[in-house]
Amino acid sequence: MTRFAGKRAVVTGAGSGIGRATAARLVGEGARVAFIDKDGERAERAVADLAFPDRTAVFVADCADEDQIRAAIDGAAERFGGLDVVVANAGIELAGQDAPVADLDRAVWDALLRTNLDGQFLTCKYGIRHLLANRGGAVVCVGSNCGQLGLAGGEPAYSASKGGIYALMRVMAMDYVGAGIRVNLVLPGLIDTPMNEITDMNAWTQRIPIGRAGTAEECAAAVSWLASDDASYCVGTTLVVDGGQAAI
Repeated sequence: MTRFAGKRAVVTGAGSGIGRATAARLVGEGARVAFIDKDGERAERAVADLAFPDRTAVFVADCADEDQIRAAIDGAAERFGGLDVVVANAGIELAGQDAPVADLDRAVWDALLRTNLDGQFLTCKYGIRHLLANRGGAVVCVGSNCGQLGLAGGEPAYSASKGGIYALMRVMAMDYVGAGIRVNLVLPGLIDTPMNEITDMNAWTQRIPIGRAGTAEECAAAVSWLASDDASYCVGTTLVVDGGQAAI
């Protein structure tokens, strides 16, 4: 497919998991893509595995550091001559440190909100500026079904950070639709990625109607669809990719 031929994109957290799969899919469908990740070596490895490395650029940035993410996004726009697609994906989960609120350390709360919510805000802030200059484009945020369904018992900071992304997306969608910018959200459920390596997959999959964890590639398919012109009538949409958990 060449849905993204001539398009220019940035993807945060592109060194692994959903971000890596999404960036690879966009490249495979014709886009030029900036792989933004705080681990430069990881991002370089992701690019090295692609069939079209000439369509890529790697930028090292912590998405929650305003100076770093601004430099990365501005650098990508300069390299490509503008931007058409912004994928705000980077996130963390501090399993074993996140805890019920009476026992939750403020530093853990701050770390999760900083990366997961502040990082999305800053990625969108600087990405949307380039979409405005381009007179349109698409933003896809990646959150979690935990932000809406309360599935992550004992992880209130993670869940709150993901719930914040949902609210942020809806307001951005209304603020920028008149400028030709579509903002939408993908909500993954349990996905088999490095971030979930310590999760007891067998216990979790028993709670999923489809009976298994999802793959990064399945999430990437959802993200790329929302970013494409195939989803031209989708604004403020939440696309759940969770094997049926939201239906329970």
